[in-house]
Amino acid sequence: MKNILKRTSIFLGLDDEEIEEIEKITRRKHFSNRSFVFMEGDEREAVFFIESGVVKTHKIDEDGNEQVFSLLQSGDMFPHVGFFDQSPYPANAMVLQGAVLLMIRIEDFNQLMMVKPHLAIKVMEVMGKKILELQERVQSLISQDVQHRFVQTMIRLAYENGNQRDGGIAIDFPITNQDLANIVGTSRESINRLLNQLKKDQILKSDRHGLFIYDLNRLKHLQ
Repeated sequence: MKNILKRTSIFLGLDDEEIEEIEKITRRKHFSNRSFVFMEGDEREAVFFIESGVVKTHKIDEDGNEQVFSLLQSGDMFPHVGFFDQSPYPANAMVLQGAVLLMIRIEDFNQLMMVKPHLAIKVMEVMGKKILELQERVQSLISQDVQHRFVQTMIRLAYENGNQRDGGIAIDFPITNQDLANIVGTSRESINRLLNQLKKDQILKSDRHGLFIYDLNRLKHLQ
């Protein structure tokens, strides 16, 4: 548990003694495939950290369309707004691959911050940087065409979720073409065409196990 907390970006500035204080208020929970950790609008009770597995955060709009915000795995925290906001959960969180999550109740965290306010300052600094990153992603979605958004999504998945293997980069969790379409903000048909072309060009391939990028540099040149 301690190793996951130390790897999490929000706690990177904490020393071992401070991590031990966080560990005291942390609980471990198991979630099965396709189960929800929480739903949009639920009362915010806790913040979660992924020990293992993959979690998708997303919203459903008024027309029933899904918008995917993040595909999260070991070491990631969600929701990103974290501990310092009393609003309900801003999106749905669904487990794509059986997950073990570390949970910190907001009430317990607030009590710890009252005793050790320097922890709150460190945590807030990291959360501010994370929010800026999310804003940059939104701006990218607004300003670029489908191919550029798709290529940037693939590159981000490679850096955030990829593993070096067989001379390329493997993204080892199941992600559907519809999931990719929802992340990029386009239709599944458009994603199908892009994937087929990239497979033909031997840049990447997709199957039911995940994605494999043969040549990241060639992919980057498509931006």
